[in-house]
Amino acid sequence: MWIPILLWGLVAGLLHFVVVGMLYMNPGVARLYREAEGSPALRVWRNQREYLMNMFAGTQIEIYLLTGACLYLRRLFPDPARFSVALILGGILAAVRVYPRFWNMWIQTTYPRKLLFVEGINGILGTLVVVLSLWLLPVP
Repeated sequence: MWIPILLWGLVAGLLHFVVVGMLYMNPGVARLYREAEGSPALRVWRNQREYLMNMFAGTQIEIYLLTGACLYLRRLFPDPARFSVALILGGILAAVRVYPRFWNMWIQTTYPRKLLFVEGINGILGTLVVVLSLWLLPVP
């Protein structure tokens, strides 16, 4: 079971990284982050390449966990190709992935509220990208 998780998790992770990158780089979101520059809650990365590599590596661990969950759970449904099952599972996994981080940042940090909202939405969409890609790709 490890080989499919590593293989399909890498595929889903690359797709996730591209889609989430586009979500964060769209002009509206980029403007919100520019406006928040200087906030003590935002870390300053001097090297964008190092930041992106750290982001991908850290996120990829989550993607492998999501991949393992998806590959296991899709075997429990009589018709795993059903799109509605993927959406429901994606919603559940998104809530499990996003809510704890969102709540802790809301109550424990000075992270700008607008950016917190962006993080929440993009986290949900990113999780759905992973789950739907694993549902739509020819995964065993």
